[in-house]
Amino acid sequence: MPGITLYSIDENGNTVEREEFTNPTQKEINEQDTPFLRQCWDLYSKYKLFGLPNGKSYLKERNSVIQIIEICEREVNKYHSWSFKKDLKDR
Repeated sequence: MPGITLYSIDENGNTVEREEFTNPTQKEINEQDTPFLRQCWDLYSKYKLFGLPNGKSYLKERNSVIQIIEICEREVNKYHSWSFKKDLKDR
């Protein structure tokens, strides 16, 4: 899930935008838990284990399949980056 966009004011009075990943509440998780999201995550999980569904080039896949995989991969990378930075702060 994307983080929340936060705004702050720097020392020069300029508005600064930063994105910060936050742990979602159980209510937020439940609101986003849809059959479509579950199917997308299932597709992504199978892609990570077995490769592309048709077993050929990504050019042979439907555009929607590639987009789902890309979105899921970006979200996983965002989470890992946040987790890594959090671990460094805790040391």
